[in-house]
Amino acid sequence: MIAQARITSDTTATVHLADETVEVSGADLPEIRDRVKQAFITSAKATGQDIAVVIVEPHVRHHLLVEPTGRITGREADDRPLYGPGIDDPLIAPPTDDTADLSSIDQAALRGPVTGEHAAIGSPATGEHAAIGSPATGELPTVRPHGARRRRAAAMPPSTLPAARGGSGPSGVSAVSGTSASLAASAGSGPSATSAVSASSAASAPSALSAPSAPSAMSASSAPSAMSAPSARSALSAPSAPSAASASSASSASPAPSSRPASRTAQETARKRPLPARTVPEKDAHRPTLQDLQSSTSKREKVKATRGVPGFITRLTGGVISPRPNRRERMETERLERIRRPLEGPRNIAVVNLKGGAHKTTASLMVAATLGVTRGGNVLAWDNNETRGTLGWRGIPTDHHRTAVDLLHDIETLRAPAASNADLDPYVRPQGEMRFDILASDEDPGSAASIDETAFADLNDALSRFYRIKVIDTGNNVRASNWLAAVKSADQLVIVSTVREDTFNAAAWMIDELRATGLAEQVDHAVTILSHSSKGKFDPTLRSRLLAHFGAHTRAVTEVPYEQQFVDGSHLDWPRVSAKTKEAWLDATALIIDGL
Repeated sequence: MIAQARITSDTTATVHLADETVEVSGADLPEIRDRVKQAFITSAKATGQDIAVVIVEPHVRHHLLVEPTGRITGREADDRPLYGPGIDDPLIAPPTDDTADLSSIDQAALRGPVTGEHAAIGSPATGEHAAIGSPATGELPTVRPHGARRRRAAAMPPSTLPAARGGSGPSGVSAVSGTSASLAASAGSGPSATSAVSASSAASAPSALSAPSAPSAMSASSAPSAMSAPSARSALSAPSAPSAASASSASSASPAPSSRPASRTAQETARKRPLPARTVPEKDAHRPTLQDLQSSTSKREKVKATRGVPGFITRLTGGVISPRPNRRERMETERLERIRRPLEGPRNIAVVNLKGGAHKTTASLMVAATLGVTRGGNVLAWDNNETRGTLGWRGIPTDHHRTAVDLLHDIETLRAPAASNADLDPYVRPQGEMRFDILASDEDPGSAASIDETAFADLNDALSRFYRIKVIDTGNNVRASNWLAAVKSADQLVIVSTVREDTFNAAAWMIDELRATGLAEQVDHAVTILSHSSKGKFDPTLRSRLLAHFGAHTRAVTEVPYEQQFVDGSHLDWPRVSAKTKEAWLDATALIIDGL
C-alpha cells in the first residue's frame, strides 16, 4: 500500500497513512508541503521502514520514497493501491471551523424580531453577525466574516461542512456564504448553564456559545456546541449570569430584521450554496483535449544514426537514408539522458577516501567537468580540505587567489536577497569550456582549519542558491567536523581508490568507520570508483576481491582507466583527455546521477 497526501487548497491537506488520517493546515502552500513531508517522515521513523508515498495536488502528482532518516527521493509510479481515496478522486477541502450548515434552522427565526430573553444576533438582509454585547454597555458591534474564511467556505461542498460532524468553531459565530440566522443567547441559571440556541428551534440549531466554566447545557435534542470554552472567553466579557442581562438589554438595541419574505431568503440560501473545490475534469473519450490536439499536429522526430556505418550512410545521403542507431550509440544516448535528467533541488556529491593520493581530487575534477560539459553549467567543485587542498592548483588558474575562507568572511553578501551569480566571481575560478567553477581551499593550513562544521553549513546554504550540483573534494581526517559535515550533507557519496593496497585498505577502513558512527545509509547508497594508477593490467584475482568487497558495501562499483595527464598533477586540460577516459567517466557520472 502507498501512503497518500491530498493537498486540497493553499492552506489545507489530508495525509492518509496506514493506521491514521491526519488533517494538516498552514499559512500558505509551502508550509503545507513542509508539514505534509514532516508527517510522512514521522511515520517512517515510527515504523523504522521506508514509506512509498504520493502527494496529489490539483495539477501535479509527486511519487516519492520517504526514509526513516528523513531523506526523501523520487520513485517511479506504480499500480499499488493507496490509503484513502483513489488518486483520481476529486480533491475536496476538509471542513473548517469557520463554516456551518444552518439549513436545519427553523425559518420562523428569520421572519421577525426575537422577544423575551433572547436577542437577535444576525440580520438576514445583510448577512452580518453581531458579537454578543458587553455587559457594561450592551453594544452589539458588527463582525464581518474574514475574507479568507469566506473563500475557504466557498471552496467546500455542503456535504463536508462541520455541522454534520459537530465541529466547534474558533470564532463563536458561524458564517454561511451570504446567509445568516438569528441566534440567541439564553439566560442560564448558573455558571454551567449558559448556551445560545435558535430563537424558535432549540432542537435543530447548534449552540452558538458555551460557558467558560462548564459544557453547554443542551436543550431538546442535544445540539452540538459551536464555540469552545477559550473562544467563549474571548466573546463574552462577563460570566454566564450577567450575560443574560446583557443579551436582554441588547434586544432593544439590535437592528430590526429585514422584512424580506422568508421563502425568498431560503431561495437565496440555496443559490449561494458553497461550490466544490475545482478539480481536473475527467477525460471524455468523445472529446479531444489540448494534449490530443498537440500530439496530432506534432511529428515525432526520427532518431538518426551519427556513428559507425549507419552514421556514415546518414552523412553520405544527407539524411535521405537514415538507418537506426546501433546498440552502442543507443546506449550512449540513454546514458546522456540519465546525466541530464532534471533534479528536484540542489544536490551535493562528496568524494571521499582517507588516504592521500587516492585520486580524490582527480575524481572531483572529472565528475565536475563531465557534469559541466553534458549538463551545461551550474556545477561547483568545492575543495573542503581541512588542511591545504590541491583542487585549486589542478584547475585553470585565475587572476585572483581568493578561497573558501574569503567567501566565508563575506558570506552576508551571498545571503542578501539581491545576490546573484556575479557576486561569486571574486571567489570562484571558472573552468572555461568545461563549464564548472572551483572554490579552492585556503593555502594556509591554519586558515583552512577555520572551516568547521558550522562554517561548512553556512557556505553550503549560501552556495546552494547558485549551483544545482556541488562536487565536494574532502580531506583525510574522518573525525574533522567539516569532513563529517560534508558526508552527512551528501546526497551521493563517492568512494574513490586507486588499485593499490594502501589506498583500497584506507577506503575499506573508512567504510567500517562510517558504519560504526551511524552513517551506514550513506555507505549503502554510495558509488565506488576504482581508478587505475598504471598502464598495465593488474592482478585479476585482486580485481575480483576489490569488486566483491566494495560491491557488498556500496550501490555500484565502476572502473576508470589510467590517464597519463593525471600523473604529473598539472592543470586539467579537457581536450587532451583521451576518449576512452572520458567514456569511463561518463559511465561513472551516470551512476552518480542515478543516486540523486
